Amino acid sequence: MAGREFAAGESDEIADMIAIAAIKYTVLRQAIGGDVIFDSAKSISFEGDSGPYLQYSAVRAAAVLEKAEKEGIQAATDSATAALPEKTGLLEKLISRFPDLVARARAEYAPQHIAGYLINLAGAFNSFYGNQMIVDPKDPLSPYYVALTQAFRTTMVNGLWLLGIKVPRKM
Repeated sequence: MAGREFAAGESDEIADMIAIAAIKYTVLRQAIGGDVIFDSAKSISFEGDSGPYLQYSAVRAAAVLEKAEKEGIQAATDSATAALPEKTGLLEKLISRFPDLVARARAEYAPQHIAGYLINLAGAFNSFYGNQMIVDPKDPLSPYYVALTQAFRTTMVNGLWLLGIKVPRKM
């Protein structure tokens, strides 16, 4: 977070959220009865299997949505009139699985299902983000991509909430 502008006390609050996410995620991603091995370097990484990586993915999506708003691109809300891609991608498929996965995790008392799902979801979003220009006023699919980003962020924030992890406004 060095070199970034934060309000007074905001960086401490964000650092606390990241630290708590690192610990909670490390514990909750393990199956019940297994040993929990806490690796402090891996647990705070913004890449890979960590709570901060999930938080960062949600914050990245929020930044994309903010950019779309500044560009005047509204999320597509009506599939009958919106331009849609030819085929459904992995991100869409993963988002649609969220309710069933939550029900399974609840029935089995197994938060590791949610933790694993969120890692896969974040990976799919970050791949989508890296390969697709989401906010492009000239692209007729941009409203769809913005809606997809919005759905990802909502799903990620809700999934993290189920794990007791807060998402900072920025990182």
